[in-house]
Amino acid sequence: MTLTMIPSRRRPRTADGAAAHEQSRLIMTDRIAPIFIVGAGRSGSTAFHHAFTRHPDVSWVSKILDVLPRAEKLNAAVLRGLDQPGVGSLLMKGLIEPGHLKPSEAYAYWERIAPGFSEPFRDLVATDLTERTKQNMQEAVERLTIDERPVPLIKITGWPRIGYLQEAFPDARFVHIVRDGRAVVNSILQVDFWDGWRGTKGWRGLDMTPEQQDRWDASGKSFVTLAAMELSDMLDAMVVAEPLVPPNQFLELRYEDLCADPTESFRMVTAFCEMNHPDSFDRAVVDFGFRTTNDKWQRDLTTLQQQQLEAELGPHLDRWGYPRVFGTSS
Repeated sequence: MTLTMIPSRRRPRTADGAAAHEQSRLIMTDRIAPIFIVGAGRSGSTAFHHAFTRHPDVSWVSKILDVLPRAEKLNAAVLRGLDQPGVGSLLMKGLIEPGHLKPSEAYAYWERIAPGFSEPFRDLVATDLTERTKQNMQEAVERLTIDERPVPLIKITGWPRIGYLQEAFPDARFVHIVRDGRAVVNSILQVDFWDGWRGTKGWRGLDMTPEQQDRWDASGKSFVTLAAMELSDMLDAMVVAEPLVPPNQFLELRYEDLCADPTESFRMVTAFCEMNHPDSFDRAVVDFGFRTTNDKWQRDLTTLQQQQLEAELGPHLDRWGYPRVFGTSS
């Protein structure tokens, strides 16, 4: 299936003499190519996702579908409302920004569409996708996408699921948000939904390899080490999945670079996705107020815990260019 550029399907805006929205965007000849935001949890992908939803051409999944997985028409009504003069600002300030209708991964929705999608014990690959689920997912994305906002934007975290998703959407674009793994683990240890406190029975990763078990035992069964192992498994899966995608369909963005220059980062992303980039989107990105708290892990963790963290994540820190504090790459 080939990719083509066609004129915008957005209706011209009439309020206050606003210019018609006529620039091109990437779609496929018979359906729209979705954009998937992927990355480990606590990597900054939520902030990136929320900012990206301010683009006037993207359709996105709201918290509505987490609570009411069958309420696709209500989700579409919210998206249409955003483009209505007066209504859009009320929705944004009254319901979306406070979190009531915020953009969501909506796993309750996707689990209904694709059983097993939300919490598999390993990464999902192409051979896991059945014909029935493939059709379900394609039809779901079409239903989620309104004509006025023709680019579907979907965010997931945890396992990449890239092989699985590309099997369903061969022309999909993937944006991988990566962050310093030490900051990620420090954040994981502070959320109420991490279940590693129950040990390996609650660990959201593969069974430990003998080598991992030895390292965990040597750490005194450190929870810092356990969380780092879980993250490492997710990143290992991403390293395996990336080569499955053509280079022009996979973009990696460091969260730290996003925070340092959000405008330029999003210009790179929209260029990668072959989308237009209106001035209004630049302003929305600036107003979003990105910030990084990557130094917190050094304040929050003891020296021993910091060393355990780096010992487990070292190769991944090296791969993505994060300097080690304790020792250097081998």
